[in-house]
Amino acid sequence: MNSIMNKQSGETPQYTIVFGDIHGSTYWKDVVNENPECRYIFLGDYLDPYKEIAPKQLIENLKEIIQLKKELHDRVILLLGNHDLHYFCPYMPLCSRFDDTIADEVSALFRDNIHLFTYAFQEDKYIFTHAGISALWFIFDFKGNVNSNIAEQLNNPRPEQLSALYRCGWYRGGDVNASGGIFWADINELVDPLPGYTQFVGHNRVEKIRKVVENDGKIFFCDCLYNEIYLKLEI
Repeated sequence: MNSIMNKQSGETPQYTIVFGDIHGSTYWKDVVNENPECRYIFLGDYLDPYKEIAPKQLIENLKEIIQLKKELHDRVILLLGNHDLHYFCPYMPLCSRFDDTIADEVSALFRDNIHLFTYAFQEDKYIFTHAGISALWFIFDFKGNVNSNIAEQLNNPRPEQLSALYRCGWYRGGDVNASGGIFWADINELVDPLPGYTQFVGHNRVEKIRKVVENDGKIFFCDCLYNEIYLKLEI
């Protein structure tokens, strides 16, 4: 696979490790301990586990991820997912497994550290988002400019772009004919990935890393950390 350089900090880690949805899993710590010189990209959804996890343990896990970012700075990229945003973002509809018992504490934790998180990360023709970008959604719904930096547009949306940015598509329970944005896009909506780019996304559970190539666009589906599988990109 083509190399990805850490241009932000000037460092060149040997590898970049991409973690799919966390959902309370602590397996990421084993991976970091075994690969201490890497860059780490988290694709979001730190909360709302599928299996029962004590609230204290769930919040502590998120705090440790935040601490990793504070310690390693640009070597850690923290994206936000729909299961994170619905705790503090008024534009995000509530998702399944929303936990009222931790909502206040989690909301404060995100708000106090919001500068450490981002919606999208891009390096050259590589783009990382929680759920993915379809050409249809980006061009016709979000009304983005394909000739400008994609992540910058997603991270700094204009007011008129907000409804599309946070939209839940039909496949995930939204309006008929609606396409999901970067926090909700379903794998069935990503049959036309943004051409010319290689994307890395979570959100859609897969048994192992799945690569899809369509119309000069590539997507790696990485939401398989629950199977202790992650993506390691060689530099």
